[in-house]
Amino acid sequence: MTDEHLRDLVRAALPPPQVDGPARDVWRRIESRLEQRPQWSYVDLGLAAAAATTLVVFPEWLWLLVYHL
Repeated sequence: MTDEHLRDLVRAALPPPQVDGPARDVWRRIESRLEQRPQWSYVDLGLAAAAATTLVVFPEWLWLLVYHL
């Protein structure tokens, strides 16, 4: 059996590869997420409410918050 004969047998046994592209294109999903406007999550809103409540109860802590920002 020669190399050419083996190559022909393998090509006959296997279907040709489909070169249409990847089955799942991640870049399109990334582009669509980058085009979307950022939205507030419940965690963000909860942290903002906790910070506002803390500053209302302890107004002297404002300098600490400003220092860490």
